[in-house]
Amino acid sequence: MADDEIQLEPPTVRHPDIVPAVEDRSYLGYIGSALFVALAGGFLLAVFLPLAESGTIGWADRVPLLIQAHGWAQLQGWAGLFVAGMAMRLMPRFAGRKPLKRNVTVPVLVLLVFSVVVRTVAEPFIDGAAGDWLVLIAAISGALGTLATGGVLFYTLARGRRKQEPWRYFAFAGAAWWIAWAAFILAAGIRAYSDGRYTPAPLDDALTWIVFIGPIGNFIWAVQSRSVPVFFGRKTPKLRQVAVPGVALNLGGALIAASLLPLSDTASARLVGFGLLFAGIGFTWLPPLAGSVWGTAHRLRPRARSAARYVLAANIASVGAGLLLVWAGSESAWRAAYEAVGVRDAARHTLGLGLITMLIIGMAQLVAPLFALERAEARKPGLVERGPFWLLIAATLIRVYGALATGHMDEAARLHLVSSAGVLAWVAIALFAVLVARARRREPRMKAILFDGAAAAMAQKAATNAKPPEAGEGHDPNG
Repeated sequence: MADDEIQLEPPTVRHPDIVPAVEDRSYLGYIGSALFVALAGGFLLAVFLPLAESGTIGWADRVPLLIQAHGWAQLQGWAGLFVAGMAMRLMPRFAGRKPLKRNVTVPVLVLLVFSVVVRTVAEPFIDGAAGDWLVLIAAISGALGTLATGGVLFYTLARGRRKQEPWRYFAFAGAAWWIAWAAFILAAGIRAYSDGRYTPAPLDDALTWIVFIGPIGNFIWAVQSRSVPVFFGRKTPKLRQVAVPGVALNLGGALIAASLLPLSDTASARLVGFGLLFAGIGFTWLPPLAGSVWGTAHRLRPRARSAARYVLAANIASVGAGLLLVWAGSESAWRAAYEAVGVRDAARHTLGLGLITMLIIGMAQLVAPLFALERAEARKPGLVERGPFWLLIAATLIRVYGALATGHMDEAARLHLVSSAGVLAWVAIALFAVLVARARRREPRMKAILFDGAAAAMAQKAATNAKPPEAGEGHDPNG
């Protein structure tokens, strides 16, 4: 059994690192919901939003609301739901605790999904008092679900085995950020309710970076530092190796959060600048330590190695995003103003498409039980497995170029280019959804094949180990 699988049957030998339990399948609800929000919301808006902004289609008067709905769907929906689901599955195992029960995970899922669906629809498309109230209700639901996620994870980690391992500190920080995220969601919802469903730009921008860095970023490095170096035949990092970039990452998030205090515009801008700068240092420094930016995942089965390419590409994208953040943060901190708009946009989508989305697709295929049986297959990966990788590479490069070209090319042409990146990304996610559906459909058949193979192997072993008859045994001495 792979290192990242939960022991499903009671072991014959007691060991503190083995968690005897029955597998919880509720993580599939998180994956399915994240895919639904991505395909019907976040990535779909990434296609139509630039077209609306350029005047190619309607909704030009709703562009500011569409922008925030797109960001909400991508962070709270696509990334948030996926990270929450996998964290609630993996963190108990990492900590040596039993899996969380469905009466915990399912209500949290309902709160989070209700929040993101209602907010994504109501903010740009439902006018008047009904829309205002729906945005507020969505914020309350999201805050409760996010608070529950952070609280459950923090409690699980606190009750787990106590070892000085880097993943544990990232996970604790991530859980704490999830709890803080709940307060920010509620604050943003209250402001949106009172301001015509629109969250003030400084709060919305700061919240975007806080989520990238804190709740999402810390769990990315928790899971990676625990698993990825092993895939590539390297030792997991020591705490002293990742302490400085880990602190830099979280200090960046804390400084951006502090910018929301009642300060002058220049002080707030300078805090955001330094926050982006420190976060950039973390995103640049952590990939080679807690993940991997080179090498071959020779510790994995041949069938699973293609999925490791997503992880490599994600970590390389993290380095690129970190450098962009250092650039944008340095300018804002130096000038004490909102600077390098295009660079910030490029960094935001390098993180969103390059790091988070690549890592979701890659790590899902490497650690999710849904794909465990497919990882054992001997066949080579086909177009459906390889397609999302190249589509996301192209989408990320086009989107980053479109962001950096702000002010340097015709705006309508630039927005059409950005929309084309959204089309490529949407197709990539659709292919990943096909992978998930196929793996789910094949599970019963592949389990039966593996069970039959295991039974045949046990029968053969029993026959081989059978005691041979003694001389004269079974022979009638009387003839």
